[in-house]
Amino acid sequence: MKTVLQIPVNFFIPLLIGVALTACNNVQQPPMRIGMNIWPGYEPLFLARHIGSLNEEEFRLVEFSNASEVGRAFRNGTLEAACLTLDEVFYTMQDGMDPVILLVMDESCGADVVLSHPEIKDLTGLRGKKIAVEVSAVGVYMLTRALQQANLTTKDVIPVYLPIDKHLAAYEDKLVDAVVTFDPVRTRLMAQGAVDLFNSSRIPGEIVDVFVVRRDYLEKHPDQGVKLHRGWFAALKHMQQSPFEAAKFMAIREHMSTEEFKHSLGGLHIPDEQESKMLLGTPVPKLFETAKKLNTVMHESGLLNRDISLKPLFILPEEMKVGQ
Repeated sequence: MKTVLQIPVNFFIPLLIGVALTACNNVQQPPMRIGMNIWPGYEPLFLARHIGSLNEEEFRLVEFSNASEVGRAFRNGTLEAACLTLDEVFYTMQDGMDPVILLVMDESCGADVVLSHPEIKDLTGLRGKKIAVEVSAVGVYMLTRALQQANLTTKDVIPVYLPIDKHLAAYEDKLVDAVVTFDPVRTRLMAQGAVDLFNSSRIPGEIVDVFVVRRDYLEKHPDQGVKLHRGWFAALKHMQQSPFEAAKFMAIREHMSTEEFKHSLGGLHIPDEQESKMLLGTPVPKLFETAKKLNTVMHESGLLNRDISLKPLFILPEEMKVGQ
C-alpha cells in the first residue's frame, strides 16, 4: 500500500499569499495616455520614443487632428496627460479640472501667425473679413491679441471656426480672407504668398506650450512623471548631438521636408533642462508671472468667465520634485 504524504493546509497559506503578492507586483500599470495635435514643438516626444528614452508600453502617444479635441479628451478622462498651450490649460481649469504642469515644451516666437491673402496688407484690412480660427484654443487668443493691435475686436470681423486640419483648404478655396494658424499649415501658406500680418514674436512669452498631467494620476504614479521628464530631455540632447537625423525623423509626422521642419523650429524656443528649472522649479516659478499676465489678458478679453487659481498648476508631488 502506498503511503500518502499529508501536508497541513496551513502550510500552503503563506505560499499562496506570496504567489498572489508577486502576481500583483508583476501586473503592469496602464500606460500614461498623452494627447497632442500636430505641432513641431511636440515632436520631441515622438523622438524620445524613437530613440528609446520613453518606453512605448508605459507612455502612449495619442494623436488628435486639432487642439480642441485634445482638450476635450483631457477633460473627459480619456487622457492622463496632454500637450496644450497655457491658455488652453486655463480653459480646462475653468471647467473644474486640476492639472499640474510637468514641462514647458516650447515658447512660440513667430510660429503662430495670422495670415491673409495678398490683397490684405495690414491688420486694419481685416475689418469685415472672414477669418478662419480654431474655437476654444490658442487661435482665439491669437486673433484677439492681433485685433487689439489694430484697435479692432472680434465684433469687427467674421470669425469662421474651423479646426487646424481645415485651414489650408479654406484658404486655398478662398472661403476665408485670412487664417489664424501654425505649422505645418503656416509653411505651406507662406509658400503660396500669404501675408504674415501678425505672429507670436510680437507677444513674447504669451504663447507657451506645456505638458500637463491630471493631479490625481501624478500623485498615484509620480515615477511616471520622473520617467517622462527624463525622456523628454534625453530627446532634446539627441536633437543637439544629431540635429539633421533628429529633424529628418520629426519632419515625417508633420508632412514637411527636413529643411522645412528645421526652419519651423526657428519660430520656437525650446527650454533646456536648466531653463526649465527656472521656469517651474524656483520658489517663484518664472512661468507663474507669465501665467498671471496671460490670465489677466484673457479675463479682460472675455475669454475666461471665472477667476482661476494659478498656484496649484505649479505644485508637484514631493517625489517629482526630487526626480527633477
